Amino acid sequence: MPVESLPLSTWAGSRRMRRVAWTAGSLVALALIGGLVSWRIHKENAPEEYTPGEASQDITSQVSARNTAPAVQSQAVRNVVSARVVDRLRDPGRPLPQGAPEPRFTDVTQTAGLAGFRQFQGVRTSQLPEDMGSGVAWGDFDNDGLEDLFVVSGGGPLGVPASELAPSVLYRNLGDGRFEKVKDFPELRIHGMAAAWGDYNNDGWLDLVVTGYDTIILFRNDHGHLVRDKSFPSPKGFWAGASWGDYNRDGYLDLYVCGYVKYKPGEQNATASSTQFGLEVPFTLNPASYEPERNLLFRNNGNGTFIEVAQELGVANPGRT
Repeated sequence: MPVESLPLSTWAGSRRMRRVAWTAGSLVALALIGGLVSWRIHKENAPEEYTPGEASQDITSQVSARNTAPAVQSQAVRNVVSARVVDRLRDPGRPLPQGAPEPRFTDVTQTAGLAGFRQFQGVRTSQLPEDMGSGVAWGDFDNDGLEDLFVVSGGGPLGVPASELAPSVLYRNLGDGRFEKVKDFPELRIHGMAAAWGDYNNDGWLDLVVTGYDTIILFRNDHGHLVRDKSFPSPKGFWAGASWGDYNRDGYLDLYVCGYVKYKPGEQNATASSTQFGLEVPFTLNPASYEPERNLLFRNNGNGTFIEVAQELGVANPGRT
């Protein structure tokens, strides 16, 4: 049948079908182009997979071409170090500023006066509190503008007299890269874990809390002299990290203490072994051998006293370690 003889409705329907087909085809083409562009953008911005040991231009700590450039020492550095030949760091687009010191660390424990500290004293007896590493806390306790250092000692074997444990030590910053022991700090011989500074009584002087096995001790700072607050509650338990914060926004710092596990010394199966991360370890050194300990929240009453409210507020979290 000639085109001219087609009914008007048939001709209009044919044009409509062509228009729909053209539109659908355009949408498909646009979707394909959009997908291709997105894939290309993602590929260009995705981080390059790195295999340990291979060379990479993005690793700024990698150095090469030994003995090619001398170190440039900053005028602002007070501690003079011996001159040595070093490498230039690779930092594409962001070279080190002129006069920047060599970014390396040097062990200054001995010269700083900290080498005499002992973390553990005695013979270990394969018990979990003896196997834990203790912490440190920085804080300007004497308000001289220099950060001082409190170092927590793990003490020694369980069951020995406190006098045989290694003491925790408070070091005063002398301002010249050296530290000295604070002589009037109360002797502290515990199976320690952690410490945290915080001004809980708002007198402008940092106070100190120290945690450990069966131990939570609070020291009040009396204008640069730390005095133990014997009224502070110290429940039995294996206490780890501690943190100060004003949870109820009353203007006074409260204290949150994390419990570790409910360790039971002298168990009958102390000589048994268990598996930890696929390795066989003594039963008494595996934290998975014990139930988790609860956490504690000490609310600051604003008058120098505290009350423990973790269970009451639902933050004791006894199912986690």
